[in-house]
Amino acid sequence: MPGFYPVPSTRTSGLLVQAQLLQQLHADQIDMARLTQQISTGRRITNPSEDAPAAQRGQTLQRLLELKAQAKINLQTSQSYLDASDSALGDIAGLLSDVRALALEANSDTSSEQQRQAAAEQVSGAIQRLLEAGNQNFRGRHLFGGARTDGEPFVYEGQQIAYHGDEGSLQSFVDVNLPYATNASGAEVFGAYSAEVRGAVDLNPALTADTPLSALFGGRGVSLGSLVIGDGTNMSTIDLSGAATIGDVADLLEANPPTGRTITATVTATGLTVDIDDAGGGNLTIKEVPNGNTAEQLRILSPLGTGVTPVVGGDLNPKLRLTSALADLQSSGPPFDFASGVQITNAGQTYTIDTSAAVTVEDLLNAFNGSDANVLAQIDASGDRIIVRSRLSGADFSIGENGGSTATQLGIRSLTTDTMLADLNHGRGVGLRQGVDFSIIRKDGVQLDFDIDGTATIGDVIDLINNDINNLNPATQVVARLNATGNGIELFDGNLAGPGTLQVLRTFGSTAAWDLGLVPQDAQTATAVSSVSGDTLSARDVNPLEVSGVYNSLLRMQAALENFDREDLERAINLLDVDFERVTFARSEIGARGRTLETVESHLEDEEILLKSNLSDEIEIDLTDAITNLTARQAAYQASLSLAANLFQLSLFNFL
Repeated sequence: MPGFYPVPSTRTSGLLVQAQLLQQLHADQIDMARLTQQISTGRRITNPSEDAPAAQRGQTLQRLLELKAQAKINLQTSQSYLDASDSALGDIAGLLSDVRALALEANSDTSSEQQRQAAAEQVSGAIQRLLEAGNQNFRGRHLFGGARTDGEPFVYEGQQIAYHGDEGSLQSFVDVNLPYATNASGAEVFGAYSAEVRGAVDLNPALTADTPLSALFGGRGVSLGSLVIGDGTNMSTIDLSGAATIGDVADLLEANPPTGRTITATVTATGLTVDIDDAGGGNLTIKEVPNGNTAEQLRILSPLGTGVTPVVGGDLNPKLRLTSALADLQSSGPPFDFASGVQITNAGQTYTIDTSAAVTVEDLLNAFNGSDANVLAQIDASGDRIIVRSRLSGADFSIGENGGSTATQLGIRSLTTDTMLADLNHGRGVGLRQGVDFSIIRKDGVQLDFDIDGTATIGDVIDLINNDINNLNPATQVVARLNATGNGIELFDGNLAGPGTLQVLRTFGSTAAWDLGLVPQDAQTATAVSSVSGDTLSARDVNPLEVSGVYNSLLRMQAALENFDREDLERAINLLDVDFERVTFARSEIGARGRTLETVESHLEDEEILLKSNLSDEIEIDLTDAITNLTARQAAYQASLSLAANLFQLSLFNFL
């Protein structure tokens, strides 16, 4: 730091003049060096200490520029994936159009066996090409595997095609704090899962002290503030905003009672129960603070009071979670049967899912997902039930019992008494005729005739059989029910004295016996299996589900062409129309994402220009000003040098 020299009020000494002149020369040299460096580097500051606030702002702007630069790289990479996906989908759309035209041509009375077989081979080739498209790898990543890109998403398993990807998406930051999906999953584009097997069973896990507040009301959660508890004389305002679990709420209520009182808060299976000690009497009230709704959210609002009777809160309906204990699931009927397990039939193979060792919901889901049945079991988005879907295209899929009630209680049995007849047989329903549709011959030889016109569900058909006026005697009655093992309707005749065998007869002109699975397809009669307990006739499952997707449609089409089943071929063509719409929509979605990325890229370029301008203002110099200042400083330095030359050459004569 330069020295400070006082302004002389008397005669100026030579020493002082010399010191001031040297200081001026030194300052000029420093300024010229600084200006020269600024001009050569283009920067106003080279060390943060020169202008700390500007340096800090410059560092922030530089870091933001680096993030924007990385975002541009991510964006360009993402755009390349979307472009590759769009190109693949364009090829797929063209392929589906060709296959549809081929199937329409083959679906006629004029087509020959050779033409149909040739068409089936062409469909087989189309499936292979589609499989290659679905497994397309771009830059080391499978385009249609969802969030799983480490393996081929679509693979043959026997004669069917299984999806090994997922429904997720890979996201990339195309701007600061802006993640964006850069692919479409195979499920989204091709269709890879069946319809959900989900019933009306609310599994309704019991509330525990550890239940998070965010899990209440099916996962909608609550946002708590304060409430007021009073005893008729004193009041206590309790802040619950810091609570994370329902147990925290109970603890806070107990820790902040009205003066001189004791509050007991109990977490029940459904909600909270709040009690006050009886000894003090009074009137227990739970009220809101002004403009609050905490008590209402917790379902314990009681502004009028209950005396010393507990306030019993309403149902808080906690969400089903992976960690939910199966023992905490509440059943409105008998206790849950997890010992029996579940039977899943997929592609003609039956798999038994052992649920006996499951402790939590996650264990239960793992039992399904870890099996060889090619299914995906999840908690439904509603948070109150389990859903199961098949991921095996080209095959029928169903879930039934394994001798118990596990599937029914979990709500995942695919055929129930509520199943609509119109939904059976892949939506073809049940064919009827006017009058009798089928007959049952009991062991005692009595024939029961049934007209199912007017029935709407499987349960209606079962009730029609059980409530027939000629079938009410327990000794001879044929009992209709759902199969105890597997799926479908079961008829049981326990009349051991009956000389005959339980049978079902199809009525000419009606396909109801076939469509209900009571009689084998194209047969006229079905005969029960006899045992020491009676005769049992187990109908086949007529409510199979299937994957809704292009691979399923083409595999069904190939089989229909090979067998020339015109009804199945027509259905496959209709399924393919749905697939074409899905692919078209997916392509439109990918195109929209690409256009969005173009907008983001344009925005990034504008931001980059602005940020560079701001950074320049903070740390870079104005070259014109710097050169002008350097010229001025050089002139001042030259003048100082001239003055110093004269000053330091003083003689004794000049001094005198």
